[in-house]
Amino acid sequence: MATSRTTSQQISSPYYDPTRADSSSVDPRYVMKGIDFSLPLKERVIEYQKNFLEDPNFDGFDAYALRNNVRCISVTPTRTEWELDILPHLCNKGGKLHGGAAATIMDNLTTTALVAGARPGFMDVGHVSRNINMTYLRPVLEGATVRVVCELVSGGRTLVNMRGEIIMDGKVCVTCLHDKVFLRPPPESSKL
Repeated sequence: MATSRTTSQQISSPYYDPTRADSSSVDPRYVMKGIDFSLPLKERVIEYQKNFLEDPNFDGFDAYALRNNVRCISVTPTRTEWELDILPHLCNKGGKLHGGAAATIMDNLTTTALVAGARPGFMDVGHVSRNINMTYLRPVLEGATVRVVCELVSGGRTLVNMRGEIIMDGKVCVTCLHDKVFLRPPPESSKL
């Protein structure tokens, strides 16, 4: 079965720069969608999150979990802060934030720290979670408005590490360590 590789002449992406030495290795299928590097930093992160939450072609549970209940408070190149309303659809039968919902929230919002740290040619390709380590310290109550703080700890060509906290009434309730791996084209087969 023959496969075709995209050449630099075929790439038409706002994030592809053919003058960059390493751009020829970037296949547009692997470019992270939704990052507009022309926007100021906070607006870039808000626009990325908005594109995810309001995508008419995607209505997954992660988009549903954060639709209409999250607000961006601040953004720096390594940190994002959010305000989040803990609505009933995020809670277990006991009226507390469900552990799976907390993991979904942290998966999505820690990714915004990655977006804040990205720049053209660096951390701007697609990615998937490799590991999410959640620690639940105290319950988060239904109806609460919490602060979610997300930080980019380390990022490189292949992996990125982020951490996050859900804070209610000034107390840390949930912590998260989140690793992602960047999606890159498969290497050319070796002919040894």
